[in-house]
Amino acid sequence: MEHEHGTTSQSGPRIGSYSPPAGTSPHLDMLRRVTRHIAVTPNRQAVLASIVSALVEHTGAVMARVFLYLSDDECETCRTLSPAGATGSHGEKCLHLCASAGVLTDVTGADHLIPLRAAAPPARVARERRPFLTNDLLRDAGDDGATAELRRRYVEVGVVAAGAYPLDFRGELIGVIGMLSREPFPQDAFELLGIFADQAAMAVKSAYAFEELERNKNRLRAENEYLQEEIRGERGFEHIIGDSPALRSVLRKVQQVAQVETTVLLSGETGTGKELIARAIHEASARKARPMIKVNCGAIPQGLVESELFGHERGAFTGALQKRIGRFELADKGTLFLDEVGELPLDTQVKLLRVLQEQEFERVGGTRSMKTDVRLVAATNRDLEKEVAEGRFRPDLFYRLNVFPIRVPPLRERPGDVLLLVRHFLAQLQRKLAKPLRGVTAESIELLQRYPWPGNIRELQNVLERACVLASGPVVDVAESLGPAARQGTLPAGTDQILTLDEAERVHIRRALAAAGGKIYGPGGAAALLGINPSTLRSRMEKLKLTKHAP
Repeated sequence: MEHEHGTTSQSGPRIGSYSPPAGTSPHLDMLRRVTRHIAVTPNRQAVLASIVSALVEHTGAVMARVFLYLSDDECETCRTLSPAGATGSHGEKCLHLCASAGVLTDVTGADHLIPLRAAAPPARVARERRPFLTNDLLRDAGDDGATAELRRRYVEVGVVAAGAYPLDFRGELIGVIGMLSREPFPQDAFELLGIFADQAAMAVKSAYAFEELERNKNRLRAENEYLQEEIRGERGFEHIIGDSPALRSVLRKVQQVAQVETTVLLSGETGTGKELIARAIHEASARKARPMIKVNCGAIPQGLVESELFGHERGAFTGALQKRIGRFELADKGTLFLDEVGELPLDTQVKLLRVLQEQEFERVGGTRSMKTDVRLVAATNRDLEKEVAEGRFRPDLFYRLNVFPIRVPPLRERPGDVLLLVRHFLAQLQRKLAKPLRGVTAESIELLQRYPWPGNIRELQNVLERACVLASGPVVDVAESLGPAARQGTLPAGTDQILTLDEAERVHIRRALAAAGGKIYGPGGAAALLGINPSTLRSRMEKLKLTKHAP
């Protein structure tokens, strides 16, 4: 067999003194051991070190080397030891000596970088994608400036023979692998190097893939940490807009209760921002590293409330095709936010009380009690004391929830915050709608401050969004979005424009029903217009003795 730029020898001593088990091909056994040796780690540098050390250990070569085809910024040695441009590669990809074992282990010498145009054997192997074998290295090593340092080193250690193969993976040049010996290479050992080169190319390529995966994972982890910080910042106190005395009083209570494990009951009308207050309590607590799990008790069908809260076992009921983890399990070591807790059915209230008292529960259809460590924050827009008096809410559960009550004030009790909220939502809508929105008209400011906002902050946000969508210029007019009563400066069912809460809510629900044509559920329904859950709207209508066709 002839090889470019060199000769082969059919005779000569067999490299190494390793003796394989009887009946086993020494070459196949050597390949098996070397392949196993290089496959133990996904780290590229560790793979390269394994490759060259295995060749020296198992073949008897005095030196083994791996050159990788890289640019300067991809080479760890160049990045660490050389200033930009100092290698002389002028930005082109070259062969970089990345691993060496045997009599010479230094990879930072003058022969660290070999351009592909050089006459040195590694460059020829990479350039022509053909193997190289010679038993007279000083004669066949090439003759240019790039090989002078190689020749000097070969003479120093007495090397006479060299063999090299391209590291090629599916047509992509990975680099070059080579061995040097003080004795001539036998042809079968050189052919074995070719088989091993294929294995080494796959190992290096896999290491590249693992490194890329690790970089992506680290990048995603850093992005996730950044986004979590952004979320924490947006959902902290600084995202609760307002400076009224009523709101400042609430935030003082949040600071007082956040650092203890006390159960909190948030009460207030729909749309006042109870979830933001719950988030602020969680983020200021010692549990902030764990998630806050939210459950909207009014949005869950009655028959599935227990499964949602406590989970269920497979086959617990029709349709339970697999085990489900409940919200109490997910919130372990964190915070559980039960929104609209007044909507819970009585039988579920009993189980909730047991969890709060004993910190344990059972999945639906299960028999094993499970422990949980949960800090509970509940919220309701109902008068729970009245619900208790009328038998719709268990008194023992109410007293267990009402340890630290916080009333979130409606927007009409904090009129000074209206303009701050308008500016905040206008900035958000400018980005969302991609419109150059600069402010609202003076007439709009007067209307916004005079309006009682039965839907509170959520209604204000929806009114502003409708007005911004309709706006044809940078200054927004909200009169049309507020409705005819507000535009005329009078509000029905009130005297001197001051309405009771029930009167204001009744007026607003009637307006929403009229706009939705009497429809409550689904897109375009009154509940969607008001930004509340349909079951909540239905319960408010029952309380106010309203029907879909109420005058």
